[in-house]
Amino acid sequence: MVYSKKKDEDWFRLKQYPHIGLQLKPWYRVWVEPYVKDDKAIAKHAFYPFIHRQIIDRRFRRQINKDGTRAKHRIASISKPRDIHFSNHLDSKVFGYYSELLAKDYENLIEELDIGSCITAYRRIKLKPEDEECRNKCNIDFANDVFQHIKQSKGCELVAITFDIKGFFDNLDHKQLKRNWRRVIGSGIDLPPDHYNVYRNITKFSYVEEDDLFNHFKDRIVVERQPNRLKEIVVDKKRYMRDKRAVAYCYKESIDEIRKAGLIKTNKRVYEEGKGYVLRGKGIPQGSPISATLANIYMIDFDKNTHDYLKRIGGVYQRYSDDMVVICPVEYEDEVIEHFMKSIKEYKLEIQQEKTQVFHFLFDKTADRHFCYEKNRKTDRLQNNTFFEYLGFQFDGFYTMIKNASISNYYRKMKRDFARSWFYTYHNTTDTKGEVFKNRLYKRHTHLGANRRQVYKRDSHKTNVFRKSHKYDWGNFITYAQLSEKTIPDNKIGGQVKGHWRKFNEMMREIEEK
Repeated sequence: MVYSKKKDEDWFRLKQYPHIGLQLKPWYRVWVEPYVKDDKAIAKHAFYPFIHRQIIDRRFRRQINKDGTRAKHRIASISKPRDIHFSNHLDSKVFGYYSELLAKDYENLIEELDIGSCITAYRRIKLKPEDEECRNKCNIDFANDVFQHIKQSKGCELVAITFDIKGFFDNLDHKQLKRNWRRVIGSGIDLPPDHYNVYRNITKFSYVEEDDLFNHFKDRIVVERQPNRLKEIVVDKKRYMRDKRAVAYCYKESIDEIRKAGLIKTNKRVYEEGKGYVLRGKGIPQGSPISATLANIYMIDFDKNTHDYLKRIGGVYQRYSDDMVVICPVEYEDEVIEHFMKSIKEYKLEIQQEKTQVFHFLFDKTADRHFCYEKNRKTDRLQNNTFFEYLGFQFDGFYTMIKNASISNYYRKMKRDFARSWFYTYHNTTDTKGEVFKNRLYKRHTHLGANRRQVYKRDSHKTNVFRKSHKYDWGNFITYAQLSEKTIPDNKIGGQVKGHWRKFNEMMREIEEK
């Protein structure tokens, strides 16, 4: 059977993370697809517990001075941990398939409501609708749409307001979600049994802590030594799982052992002061294949009402997941902020006021362009030492750049990879000791690895024969910078990354001279 790239792009996306049970192979589709499309089977499907992991990103933020202005330099700060839950491989295909079903009905509904232009996250929107072969829109295009709207409003004073929803996925109300789910698929007063089983297991889910699961099975982690040849070995630390080619923490038959060991935690009930344990009525796991689609479905009425309101006052509204932006005439600033603060509460959500930012774009007739000023919400003073930041870009009213934080993060990762490469080069006992693996570094961090291409793998039976795999190299940060530079007019992105080759070679010389 031939597996085309087209099929890899749909709900049957193969992932390689270790879980309870083995990973799926491309040829498993012949039985997985009939199973997930059998509504009677899914109505009775027993979902495995999610694996829970916390991700903490190290971020560098400008501190706020006592007078409310932003400090010139950024300092390191630890962001709030993000809770990620990822499902068993077969369960993820069930969630993925139902996500695709819901997405099709959702697209039909928002087209009917005429709000497709304001919802940008987790959707496949063709850059050129008339061309089936063109790429889908991404954050680059959505940010560019907002920036171009400002630039094209010559002679007008505008305000851009960014809002962030507090704990978005953790606070989605289950009853509201179920109502909208029924509305999208047109099921009437209740969900069909298969949809209800998926709904129940995404709202009242169980999970296992990743560290607990590893500690329980670390003496018999399932690894792949050769293609289709599995073995149980000892893995001392969780960070060695990838190097050991781990494919599962355990076989799926070990679920009873996991349950008897008390590792499975239920998320069905929560403790409330004065009430004791009550049924959990809000929140879905972030990280499952269906979570993003459900988040969009939940926000249908808010998106419709907000879009219509902004349209009446001559403004523009756009939402990318929990990040929302409004562009409107400056005289509506206070009214828009009040509208968002009040209307979001109707959907049992909350705006993070400390993250709400206001930017004034004042038009200069002499320069024939807008200039950006951030408003200090404590003093109402306008300051011109900041940029309007949206979806990874910063905009000054005319020119666009990639966020400075993203550029700095790119160079930090490059420096870290060189340090790791040096460590593993001189601290190993193999024949390659002292040899720097340069190709990997070139591929990850320079323009030489920026081209997207299909991965070839060595044939397991013929040493010198390489065959096409179903995987693709999707490029690196330079790929992203080049696409941004090509897509957004009047940008300074090329100048931001032009020094990457010089810095890369300086680090390469340092590692070779050690």
